[in-house]
Amino acid sequence: MSQKFTGGYSRLQKYASLVDPNGEWRSLQHGCKQYRTDKGATLNYWEKSTKITFQGHPSVAQEFQAAFEVIAARKNRLIDDEDKDLAALQLKNEALQRALVDALRENRRLQRAQKNMSW
Repeated sequence: MSQKFTGGYSRLQKYASLVDPNGEWRSLQHGCKQYRTDKGATLNYWEKSTKITFQGHPSVAQEFQAAFEVIAARKNRLIDDEDKDLAALQLKNEALQRALVDALRENRRLQRAQKNMSW
């Protein structure tokens, strides 16, 4: 899934350095800006389209991407290629988790009540 970062290049630099402060930025062809971490993760950013991609060894790249997405989604700066706001999906996920916890608690309460009635 490709994503777009809506915060601009300077904000993208800030978020990337929050995840891994030991990386370096460089400019590539076709307007691509690239952040390479010392661990081998790579973040590519095209300023004109605002598209971002992640590369590198799967475990390292996924860890970097997940941490970056947490920061960027909290600030409402990510949009996936289908124009779905990732921050909204995160909020929906959190709401569903709370609903699940509430349902499990209610289920446990009802089980206790049923057990007490059988005595």
